[in-house]
Amino acid sequence: MMNFNGQVILITGSSNGIGKRLAIDLAARGAIVAGCGRSIPRLKDTLKEVRRLSPSSTMIGCDVGDSEQVRGMVGKVISDFGKIDVLINNAGIGMRRSFMETDLKTIEDLIRINYLGAVYCAHAALPSMKARQSGHIVNVSSVAGLIGTLNLAAYCASKFALNGWSESLYHELKPLGIHVSVICPGPVDTGFNRDFRESGPKSPPSLIVSAETVVQAVIRVLENKQFEVVLPRWLALMSALKRHLPNLFRAVAHRRFRSHVVLPKK
Repeated sequence: MMNFNGQVILITGSSNGIGKRLAIDLAARGAIVAGCGRSIPRLKDTLKEVRRLSPSSTMIGCDVGDSEQVRGMVGKVISDFGKIDVLINNAGIGMRRSFMETDLKTIEDLIRINYLGAVYCAHAALPSMKARQSGHIVNVSSVAGLIGTLNLAAYCASKFALNGWSESLYHELKPLGIHVSVICPGPVDTGFNRDFRESGPKSPPSLIVSAETVVQAVIRVLENKQFEVVLPRWLALMSALKRHLPNLFRAVAHRRFRSHVVLPKK
């Protein structure tokens, strides 16, 4: 079991859910954790738990959708600790609504936080990693970045963008000694998904994963330098089926989704 003694790990979205669990678990393995998020009270709660395990760790208020805030936050982490060994882009927002009923501001917010937030953080952190020829960027994405799902058009767009960017970045950075990984879980049993899990189409219980399962996957890619992990196994198989038999997969998925489409009244 790998330890992270002395490594500085920056985790976005550390105030709750997967990010909070990651901060605690990595601190327990010896990491110096620098977390960020928008909720200062929740960050303080996370910091209390993290500092019991890693006294040097810190939490910084930051909206990753604001490039200036990100530049200042990353600059402070590098100034305080001298480096960033690992960047985990975990911050994200979600919603489930038909595209035509979604206002443009919501769509822009999803793209800015879920995709551009990771871009801003990586762009700010990479010069330091490049200078040291060492680093690892882990992007917490979603199966919604591999399979287009009904009533998740804006969310899928943000995650498809994150996945494509991650793959391109992998090829660009690997020769520089910097690894890139992407985690694609199905629905995660956190407040993030509980807010809209009653809207259709509902995910079968067998496809829902815990925050702890996602955290284990993140630690696994840090240990093994894997590029992509899809979980749970059923969704990994479904993603593979879509790649190899896209037309068949689309026909089956459409049959599953069509009953949830609200048709206009005649």
